[in-house]
Amino acid sequence: MVTQDILRLLCKSFMLARRNKKLSALSLQTPLKIIAAFSNSSYTPCRAETRNRIVQMMANHHRPEISCFSQNGFSRISQEVVGKAVHGVLVKDLGLLGVFHVNTLIKMYLDMGNLRYAKQVFDGMPERNGPSWNNMISGYVKIGLCLDALRLFIEMWRGGYELNGYNIPSILTAITRSGTRLVEGLQIHSLVVKNGLEWDVFVGTSLLHFYGAYSLIFYARIIFEEMPVRNVVSWTSLMVNYSVNGLFFEVLNLYRRMKIEGVVCNQNTLTTIISSCGALDDESLVYQVLGDVIKSGFELNVSVSNSLISAFGDFGNVETAGYIFNHMHEYDTISWNSMLAVCANSQLFEETLEYFHLMRHNHDEIDETTVSSVISVFDSLEKLKWGRGIHCLVWKLGFDLDICVSNTLLSMYFDTGSHGDAEKYFHIMPQKDSITWNSMMAGYVAVGRSLDSLRVFKELLSRENIMNFVTFTSSLSACADAELLSKGRIVHGLVITCGFTENMIVNNALLTMYSKCGMTEEADKIFQNMPQKEIVAWNALVGCYAESKEVDDVIKAYNLMRESGVSPNHITMVSVLGACSDPNNLMKHGMPLHAQIVLLGFESDTYVRNSLISMYAECADLGSSTSIFSVLLDRTSATWNAMVAGKAHNGYWEEALELVREMNRTEVNLDQFSLSAALSSTANLAILEGGQHFHALAVKRGFDKYHFVENAMMDMYGKCGELSDLLKLLPEPKKRTRLSWNISISAFSRHGNFEKARETFREMVLHGARPDHVTFVSLLSACSHRGLVDEGLEYFASMTKEFGVPVGIEHCVCIVDLLSRSGRLAEAEAFISEMPVPANDFIWRTLLAGCKVHGDIELSQRATKNLLEANPSDDSAYVLYSNICATSGRWQDVLGLRKMMQFDKVRKKPAYSWLNIKSKVNTFGAGDKSHKDWEKIQMKLMEIKVRIKEAGYITNTSYALQDTDEEQKEDHLWDHSEKIALAYGLITTQEGSTLRIFKNLRVCGDCHSVYKFVSSFTTREIVLRDPYRFHHFKGGKCSCNDFW
Repeated sequence: MVTQDILRLLCKSFMLARRNKKLSALSLQTPLKIIAAFSNSSYTPCRAETRNRIVQMMANHHRPEISCFSQNGFSRISQEVVGKAVHGVLVKDLGLLGVFHVNTLIKMYLDMGNLRYAKQVFDGMPERNGPSWNNMISGYVKIGLCLDALRLFIEMWRGGYELNGYNIPSILTAITRSGTRLVEGLQIHSLVVKNGLEWDVFVGTSLLHFYGAYSLIFYARIIFEEMPVRNVVSWTSLMVNYSVNGLFFEVLNLYRRMKIEGVVCNQNTLTTIISSCGALDDESLVYQVLGDVIKSGFELNVSVSNSLISAFGDFGNVETAGYIFNHMHEYDTISWNSMLAVCANSQLFEETLEYFHLMRHNHDEIDETTVSSVISVFDSLEKLKWGRGIHCLVWKLGFDLDICVSNTLLSMYFDTGSHGDAEKYFHIMPQKDSITWNSMMAGYVAVGRSLDSLRVFKELLSRENIMNFVTFTSSLSACADAELLSKGRIVHGLVITCGFTENMIVNNALLTMYSKCGMTEEADKIFQNMPQKEIVAWNALVGCYAESKEVDDVIKAYNLMRESGVSPNHITMVSVLGACSDPNNLMKHGMPLHAQIVLLGFESDTYVRNSLISMYAECADLGSSTSIFSVLLDRTSATWNAMVAGKAHNGYWEEALELVREMNRTEVNLDQFSLSAALSSTANLAILEGGQHFHALAVKRGFDKYHFVENAMMDMYGKCGELSDLLKLLPEPKKRTRLSWNISISAFSRHGNFEKARETFREMVLHGARPDHVTFVSLLSACSHRGLVDEGLEYFASMTKEFGVPVGIEHCVCIVDLLSRSGRLAEAEAFISEMPVPANDFIWRTLLAGCKVHGDIELSQRATKNLLEANPSDDSAYVLYSNICATSGRWQDVLGLRKMMQFDKVRKKPAYSWLNIKSKVNTFGAGDKSHKDWEKIQMKLMEIKVRIKEAGYITNTSYALQDTDEEQKEDHLWDHSEKIALAYGLITTQEGSTLRIFKNLRVCGDCHSVYKFVSSFTTREIVLRDPYRFHHFKGGKCSCNDFW
């Protein structure tokens, strides 16, 4: 009866264990106590009977993992609750748990991740054999406790247990994973040799893994070659070692040997080979391997298919990748993620979202990699709403704690122009790694906020443990501006201090930084001291010389690069083409380089074609640019931008704007470069409404905070005469770049507001921004417009003494203009003779213009002679000297000069004026009667003449430079283009609105007088811009105070 009661109690325990999955081994405590009590009693026959009944009951159990317990122990049990129940029943020494069964029990607990139970069982074993130790060592390795595994191995070895093909591979795996136990690994290898285990294929393969993980490829190769027996894992292991260390050609060589020796590949072999072909950037190799995949029957293998999808995706071959994906019989999460990555990397926005939708409906699981791939396609303002939607999903799924997802979201907000959201998200991120900080720095650099990037870098300096070479690369990119050179030198010092001087990428960043700061010598020193000079370094050096427009040095570096055995790539050709942007270099360098591009096969490269368009345009050969552009079928945004910039560079601003409009019509994405070019063109045409339209478009698309777009907008408002709008766009002083300061000083100068220009200059210096060449050109121009000779000379002297800015020809032109227009012609001539730079045609033209103002015949003759020597085809030499002669009544000299112009085939630059009415530019030449509204214009001119004469206007016929009577001279003056434009503006614009008119040459004195009179009786402001300055007419007065 007692025995039956015990059995019933045991059965009850089994049933309870099956029903309650949360039941632990301790739940069987009560029956075990009863069993223990009887086991210590004198009922030995009863105990034997109980054991037999338990064995019989387990053998007849309906669960197969229990029924085969005698033969397999715990090895077939996969549910922890069942294993614990069986363990609980048998643990009280019923004589059923031998060493074999205990070993399987240890392995069961280790497989289930329950190290504590496994260790308790192991420690309590009265006797152990080799498998006991092997199981525990393997369990420690599996869980990642490599040091504990090593200690246990040493204890086993000292206990005299046999070393074999099980425990040696386990401990080598532990040492391999630790990454810091090379010495211990070498000692294990010594034990292997000592015990004669080097012939074991599993031990040999583990040694391959070990040496490969520590980048000792040479020794791994020796071990592989000496292995008497190799299996597919051995071959694959060496392949993986080669692949991890970037030796992709060796992977392919090994694959060829495998085929020759008849070794059949497994899925791991094939995935390694496929990824290596992709890394070699050779799509044809992938197709060859694909053939072998089909022959060997692995085309339906999930892992192999996933690798093929990724490889073809890396080549941009979305169609083939999609075909493989669509013909797979089964999919795992990696399959879906691979296809999503293919679409995302190719920027296929709709396809990425479609696959994501299908994955969510057809696959149970999405992970952090999934959402990271999807987030990466949101790269413009239009896609921001989708990005925010996925961000909400990230929060819902709890992926926001994943650092990779967080970093992708941070980049997404920068890419979509939502910089404020990026900053907010950065501050609330639960954790940050080096990628986070580097992304923040790179994001700021991309939008021109270099100072903010350096601020992040400064904060990062206190976190030395997460700084890496990418950190320094981003910080050096932020310093790639002459204004930030001093900060760049500091970062360079930190590069040396932190030990990154041997890093190739950091060296390339240093080279680029110095080149963009105009420090060619420093860049060259960096290059010469680089331990390795690969293609990237050569490209950086070529780019450095190209940045400085030192075309001979560019060609020399390019030739040296080829002589050193480094083949140029498309980046090289783009840099060299960029250096050939002067018309004088087109025949000598530009066209021969184009021929070489064709020979080398770069003509089909998109970047090279765009650079060719730019090169020809900058060399004033728009015909060749247009020819290249017109035959292209796959025009990218960059291609359109190159053509737009080319048109704008050559003064074809209306055509440039038309191209931008065509881009919009054909749904080509307008980016920051398109908008900058469009704003620049509207600025030069002074089309305020057009500029405002592109300003609004920049805001809509999230480009308004981009550094160069923001500056282009400010420049546009300045050139359109809207100073108030310009000032609204100016960043706060501490965040202004030197370019921003220069734009504001230039705008004040152009409007004749010397006081504001001077105040802005002082503020610029006060906030630590160093003035440059352009700053002083604007400042000296402001002095010239106001006739402030002494102030101008003081600024000229301080330019080099206080600020270290070298004297340029533009500064000298300003001083000559300042002196000559103020009547100090002798001083102007003396200044020219003492200038630190040689005089050119700009200098003599400026002096000649001053002679015209003051009627100095003698000096004008010398100036004209020098001007024609400097530039024989300069029409202004003839025109200005002819005007001086005409003003002095020397009509024979005027006639002689005109004949000389005809003989020398020099044509006078025609004067024209224009204004924008209802988004259309209306242009008028002198005496132009071709306009459709000419009769209305003529009537308005007659009305203006009558009204201003009644107000006291007297025609100043000294500006009529024809040998005719006074009446004809007056008629000629009323044919001036600015008067015609004024009349047309008055009849087509609303009463009381500001009228803006623009002229390509300096306004004449009589027209200036007419504008003043008209502004007095029309009660409206008239803004006239010529190439030199703005004139604001209001209430009968001009902002220039009649000095221009």
